[in-house]
Amino acid sequence: MRFITEMELRDLYKTEPFSSYVLEPDTKITPGARQFLVDKRITLIQAQGSDGKKSNDNEAINTKVHRAQLRKNWCAMRLRRKMEYIESLFPLIASEFLRSGGAVLSEEVMALGKCFRNVRDAERKRIAPENIKFWGWSEEEIKKQTDNLEKHVDISEFHVKLESGNEIALLNHVRAALREMEPAILETYWDEQKQACSRQDLIDTVNLIINILCMMMWKCLGGKK
Repeated sequence: MRFITEMELRDLYKTEPFSSYVLEPDTKITPGARQFLVDKRITLIQAQGSDGKKSNDNEAINTKVHRAQLRKNWCAMRLRRKMEYIESLFPLIASEFLRSGGAVLSEEVMALGKCFRNVRDAERKRIAPENIKFWGWSEEEIKKQTDNLEKHVDISEFHVKLESGNEIALLNHVRAALREMEPAILETYWDEQKQACSRQDLIDTVNLIINILCMMMWKCLGGKK
């Protein structure tokens, strides 16, 4: 038996407001959660289990729609939690670089963190992300300079043993976290009718940030911008 709490409903509602909520079989709702639905004038729908009475066709269709909307809300909330986590990595790693004497690299990581915050704000506000400019390069210049670079920074145990191994490992950790963004965005914003992602702009911007990270890693390995 699973219980739906008020906090879960509040998080879902912040992600995307809804006018009805389907309570799945073998699921209960806490008093606080029930009061939240009442306060927001949200209709509570009890889904029928295998032993319940059969719903009419309209009820079945409505329940299916509500469940689809609920899944969409959960995907959006999962995406935003992932983005919150990734954003927290930038100041954490920047502070580590600063303590180890890498002031320039620390500043670059913080600047890149601001670029990612722009992506996060664009998703939340449902607007296009601002164009990225880094090291004085435009987005097109970044793409040109970092073309196929990612395959050359495949990090292994060997790289960790280098003098700059700690920096490379930390940057690679952020890169790996960012690579999880594309499937999360696709899951949340996939348009079945058009068979396309409605927020491809977010994916493109995240990929630019990954490319910049690869360039930072390349520099740590002795390469040049």
